[in-house]
Order: sequence, then structure tokens, then C-alpha cells
Amino acid sequence: MEKNDEQSACNGDQHENDPADNLDEESAAKAKLTDDPSKVKFTQVQLEGFGDAKNGDAKVDIHIAQTTVGMGKEELMKYANEPFWVRLRMFLFLFFWIAWVAMLVGAVVIIILAPRCPPAPKLEWYQKSAMYQVEVKGFMDGDGNGVGDFEGIASKVDYFKEQNIEAIMLSDFYKKSADTDGILDHKQVDSSIGTLEDFKKMVDKLRENNIRLVIDFNPNHSSDEHPWFTASVEGQEPYKDFYIWADSPQSSLPNNWLNVNGEPAWTWNNQRKQFYLHTFGEHMPDLNLRNPLVRQELSEIVKFWLDKGVDGFKVVAASHLIEDEDLRDEPVATPSQPNKRQYKDINHIYTVDQPENAGLFAEWKQILMNISASSGIPKILMPELSGEWNTSVIYYGNETVPLTELPFKADFAEVRKDISGVELKNLIHIQERPAYVWPTLLVGSKSVRRLASRVGHGLVDAIHMVSIFAKGTPIMYNGDELGINDVPSAKNGELKLLMTTMPWSGSGTTGGFTNSSSSSYPVHPEFTNVNVMAQSKEKQSHLKVFSRLLALRGQPALNFGLQEYPVVTDDIFSLLRVRKGSPGYLVTVNLSGNSTTVDFTSKSAFLPEMARVEVRGSNIVDGPLAEGDHPKIALNHVHLGPKQAVVLSFVPIFE
Repeated sequence: MEKNDEQSACNGDQHENDPADNLDEESAAKAKLTDDPSKVKFTQVQLEGFGDAKNGDAKVDIHIAQTTVGMGKEELMKYANEPFWVRLRMFLFLFFWIAWVAMLVGAVVIIILAPRCPPAPKLEWYQKSAMYQVEVKGFMDGDGNGVGDFEGIASKVDYFKEQNIEAIMLSDFYKKSADTDGILDHKQVDSSIGTLEDFKKMVDKLRENNIRLVIDFNPNHSSDEHPWFTASVEGQEPYKDFYIWADSPQSSLPNNWLNVNGEPAWTWNNQRKQFYLHTFGEHMPDLNLRNPLVRQELSEIVKFWLDKGVDGFKVVAASHLIEDEDLRDEPVATPSQPNKRQYKDINHIYTVDQPENAGLFAEWKQILMNISASSGIPKILMPELSGEWNTSVIYYGNETVPLTELPFKADFAEVRKDISGVELKNLIHIQERPAYVWPTLLVGSKSVRRLASRVGHGLVDAIHMVSIFAKGTPIMYNGDELGINDVPSAKNGELKLLMTTMPWSGSGTTGGFTNSSSSSYPVHPEFTNVNVMAQSKEKQSHLKVFSRLLALRGQPALNFGLQEYPVVTDDIFSLLRVRKGSPGYLVTVNLSGNSTTVDFTSKSAFLPEMARVEVRGSNIVDGPLAEGDHPKIALNHVHLGPKQAVVLSFVPIFE
């Protein structure tokens, strides 16, 4: 009994002497709430050595007691249903939704009223791409008959891709009179260059490689052997008034109009007993474009070729489409040659750029817009213009309703060997009028001399640099990228230029133009040395420079950038293109026959101290500009030899 009492005392009876046992119910609850939850209690002591214990060690069990007391669900529900808490919850609920709606409305107002960032500029394919003119019969013979053709053009798609050419323009390929070169049918092709099926295959091949196609469209005249003209001469309806016929008293000419060759623009037709008008020669009578039936026929021609997949038309002789209805005489200036009146001696106020021409373009433009809307690819009109800029403005429409996309004017082709920097700048400025018209720079065409013959081999690369980097669309002529020269031919005492075939290689007798033993067209006499294959293998050549320049056409500075002329003198021309967030470019040309050093310090706020050589002319073979592929040079000391040019790239400074 004593032992048990003693053990009980050692174990400590929890219920004996518990202060809570002596408290009423309310006091006991308060004691539990205020009890220390981390109190340490010794619940058991066992001396080692007794029972299972060993070595006399003591074992102590420690219990940490923690008591948590909170409101029960029933008590919480008593408070939750009190009016104060109900109103508070309702107020917070309504406040949340009112605040959410207010933030939504605020966000919408900010989106609508806040100043918007300007939309990213967008250029269409005809603005970003250079136009490369292809002389169909002289480019490449695919079927071996000695004449260039559609099959040959399709076989050279890889060449277009290698040179970064994304749009081509074909010379006219219509069925023509063998004797007069006048068009016999606007919907048929010359059989020597293929069939309509061959044309469609070529178009498909170009489209597969994302190369756009522009073709010639000649609405001004036809051949005098055309079925329309034959029927018109005979007075058949509805063709009787398809051409411009005029009576004249005493068999004299209806007026003083001249054709472009300086000859009378009227010829007597003995069968019909009337004169007919011909702006481009007696075998090419002018169509009567005031006749709605003629206009309808021309619209059908436009639709026909659009259905074949073309992307646009160069409208040939656009300035001459409609003439004065009353056939009034034009003012005559003093003849430039005694006893001989020339075409340029007349002020062509009644035969060139008549306001009614705009109506024709409006009709064709509507057709193109309908096709563009369905295909998603803009179809374009390029008027071939010969008048002054102040009269050519009628073809452009306005900023809201444009009539045409690109003018085809020969002003830039006036560049020559001895041109000054100031004159070159002025030629570029001419192309920029009016402001809402995207400019073009005609580098070459079949109607002007070869680029190398006009400017000399030293400036071939320079003119390509300027035309490709200036704002606008450059228009090139096949073969000029190689720097080939004109081939003159004397005929009847008159010097003319021959159309030669494209020199693809230096082998054989035709330079790779055809697989037959001979060509139907003259082979360029320099083809053994100047050809595509040879220049493709050279590290520096006209062709390599041409390709590198076109590869940069997609740069933002060239598409959307500002344009400045930091240094322009008689001997130096420079062109600057910059846009924030992208590399800037500086074209520098030495037009003189002497070496020079150009200092660009303080010439433009955009220019840093250093720049890299991006593209150098093929005649730069040594010196700082030729040290490595893209050497860095100081812009305060740009050294150029005679007729040398370089494109520099840099990080522009924008404050």
C-alpha cells in the first residue's frame, strides 16, 4: 500500500489537485482559453535498472500539450445571420462588381481615345522589287529554233532567283505582220516564240518561284493587216469607226499633225476615199478609242491576259491614246532644221496626254481591282509616258483613287558619262513628282542605248547602286547587269542599234543562247569574255555587284527610310537612306576621272564616325575599301579612285 502510494506520487495523478476541478464551468472555460498551449508536462519517469531498465539510467517521457479552442459552426452562424454582417457582405459583393465594370469601361475608353501608334508601313510587290525587262526573242532559246521563247524564259528561273530578281517585264510577243511589225491579234502570240500553252507553263513556273510578270499592252494601234482594219476600210459594221478617218477638202491633209518619225500623220486610203491617222507609221493605224465598241474589245483583251495569270501591264504609247476630236492644228515652233519640220518642233497640245486618256485607265483599273480583290495580289498598270510631268499627272489619279501604280518614263535614262553629282540628284528628284506617286528609275530599255555605252564601264556599278538604293522601283534591261555594250549597225546610211542575244557563256558560236548551230538574232561580239558564266565565277564583277545590291532591296531603310544627299558636288554624289531601328546605308560615287577623298563629318546628323563596306564597285580591287569582305572605314576619310562607287552600312544616330 505504501509502495502504491509512493508510485502514484511519482507518476503525478493528473486529476488530483487540478485547479480546474475546483472552478465552475465558466471559469474552467476561461482557464482553458488562457492556458499556455506549449506547456511542457512530465508524464512518466522510469528509473533504469528496475524491470527492463539497464545500467541504472533514468528514462523520462515528455509530453507537450497544446489546446486549440475556437467558435463552433453553430456559434458562427449566429453571427453570420446578424443584419450587420449580412449588409457588410452585400456591400462588398456589390463593390467588387461595380469596381470590375468600372475598370472594364476605363480600359475600353483608353483603347478608343488614347493616341494610336501609326500602322506599320506596307509596300506592295511592285514597290519592293526591281523590274527586269526581258527581250523575249533574244533572251534564251528553249526549243532550238534559234529564236528566244517562253520555254527559254522558264528555263532561266534559277538565274532570276540567283540575281534576286522578283519581277520581270516581257517585251511584246503578239502575233504580228511579218513586213510591218504591226499587231495582227492582241490575243495570240508569235508562233516563233511558242503557243498560249507555252505561255501558261512559263507563267506557272514563274509563279511557283514567286516571280511577278508584267507584259506589254498596246491599245493605241494595230497593223493595217488586222481584220478590224480590213473591215473598217470596207465600211463593215461594227468596224466602220474602229479607226480614225477624216475627210479633207481638195485632197489636202486634214491637219498639220506629224507622226513620231516626223512624217505626216495621215495617209490616204483610196478604197475608202478618206485619210486615216497613224501616230507610229502608215502601217500602224490608230484605233478610235472614243468608240465604246473599241473600248469594250480592249477591256476584253485585258481580261484575257489576266486570266492567263499576268500581274500587270505596261501600257504602250499611253500618251497618244486619244486625240483632239475636232482635229485642230497644233502650234508650230521654229524648225530645228531649215526646210524640215520635226516631231519635236510641234507643241503637241492636241495629240499628247489628252484628259480623256484618264477615262480609259479608269476602265482598265476597275478590271484590275476586281481581279486583285479575288486573288489578293495587286495587279498594276504602268503607262508609257512621253509628255512632260505636268501633263502626265492625269494618269495617276490622286491619293484616294489612284489610276496607275508605276510610270514608265525615260528621264533617268538620260544619265551619261560626264554627268555631274548635281545633275544626277536632279534626275532622281524628277522621278519623285508628284509626292503620292511611287517613282520609277528607268536604267535601261530597248529604246535607249545600253547602260555601259551611255555611262562607261566604270560607272555601271555606280548607276545600279544609285537606282537600287534610291526611293522607287528601278527598271533594268537584260544584259545591262553584265555591262555589255551597244552593237551599232548602219542601214541606209542611218546608224541603228542591234538587238543581240543574251550571252550566257563563252563557248560555242551562240554563247549558250541556243543549242542549234546558229541564232536567228545577232550574237554579241564580246560574248567570249563578257557572259553570265564568266562573271558568276569572278569574285568581283558587274553581275556580282548587281546581285548583292538587289539582295538588300528588302531592308527597311530602303523600303521606308528617309532619303538625304549628304555630299553633292560636280564630282561627288552621295545618297543616304536611314530608318530607326535598322541599319542605314550610304552610297558614295566619284563621278570624276581623278582620285578623291570624301569627308562626311557634320554632313548628316544620322552618320556616326565609322561605317562598314557593304558593297563595293567591281573596279575597286585594292586599298582600304577592299581589305576583307566588309572592312570598317572612317567616314571622315572615304577614298575613291576614278569612277569608283561604294555602299556603306552603319548604325544611324537618332536623338
